[in-house]
Amino acid sequence: MHTATSIAQWVVRLTGVTQVVLGILFWSGRALTLLPLHMLVGMLFVTALWVLAGLAARAGLRTRWVLSAVSWGLVVPTFGMLHPHLLPGPDHWTIRVVHLLIGLVAMVVATKLAAYVHRRRHQAQSTADGALSAA
Repeated sequence: MHTATSIAQWVVRLTGVTQVVLGILFWSGRALTLLPLHMLVGMLFVTALWVLAGLAARAGLRTRWVLSAVSWGLVVPTFGMLHPHLLPGPDHWTIRVVHLLIGLVAMVVATKLAAYVHRRRHQAQSTADGALSAA
């Protein structure tokens, strides 16, 4: 479980940074032809988020937190697909900021899920080591 968590965490980090860089390019009016890549990388990001949610559930995280993470993973692409049509015109920048914030929150959620799984692993290992030394 440790390896899967580390891999999913790295996927989130790499795809998250890629998304922010692509977003900056889009905001500046450049690289708009990379929008399909942005969507594909976003789906990889969400998949890694969901993998971390599953691993956290397996490690014992409360169901409501796991479901919150999975739900947020649904919000990310849904808002991403809808945001170009929301509040068109000069105030559309607010929707772009919300889109960015939704992605950043997803990155934080993924980081917290991975930290939970790693922490539980270390707790289990410490308990097992303590039991061995007591025997």
